[in-house]
Amino acid sequence: MDSPVNLTVVEGEQAFLPCRVVNLGDKSVTWMRRKNLHILTAGMQTYSPDDRFKVLHPPGSEEWTLAIKYTHLDDGGWYECQVNSDPKITRPILLLVKDKSLNDPFYEPEYELVDNRTQVQMEGPSERYMQQSSILSLVCSIRHKDVQGPDQVMWFHGAVRLHYDSPRGGIALQTEKTIDRTVSRLRLSNVTSEDSGRYSCRPDIGGISSVSVHVQSSQHHAAVQHNTQSSGVTNGSKSSVALQFFLLTSGHAVLISHFR
Repeated sequence: MDSPVNLTVVEGEQAFLPCRVVNLGDKSVTWMRRKNLHILTAGMQTYSPDDRFKVLHPPGSEEWTLAIKYTHLDDGGWYECQVNSDPKITRPILLLVKDKSLNDPFYEPEYELVDNRTQVQMEGPSERYMQQSSILSLVCSIRHKDVQGPDQVMWFHGAVRLHYDSPRGGIALQTEKTIDRTVSRLRLSNVTSEDSGRYSCRPDIGGISSVSVHVQSSQHHAAVQHNTQSSGVTNGSKSSVALQFFLLTSGHAVLISHFR
């Protein structure tokens, strides 16, 4: 087995972690991620629920390459190529993923529409307002008439890609595919103000659709109720209450005073 190596890729690129095994015989090759001790592949089988991981092994060759599609920053770290011999043989590889945004908070990966036969649409309104500790559920529909559907649908919170083992936790992703339509669902449990921002759905065949989410803390909700009562808003002024809530959320105190 070859000596340890370091591999560097730019976020979003595909990474190929090499491992060459000589005289494997009846033994098997396993790829593992050190930081969570997850078995990614064993032989030609993939055991990760993240379908970006796949082992490449041309028949009859000595190569057992771990391929990672659409790398993101959290993919960085130590990986091990292992042979189940006695004693066990391992080859560590350090994957470094460079931040494509270059610390630019306004950066968003660019995905162009392939052609007019592909349409990407986020279901529901483009602005969402919700209370802290509730569940955020987003649905993205991709129509791909007369073209092959996406292999993968990616979700981003700003420039940060979301996936099942993101540090945030509480993330569920589900994708349903038919001949001419793919539906991807994102679910975030127990949201906080840190979950506010723009969420984007991006299939790997191109196209993009986004929605802005505003998570309200319980303090904001209480302040709105208090302000509504003190200003004498009645049941006949529902539109003013809704607008007042929005302005208070956005911090426009001058406009709020207009309703007092």
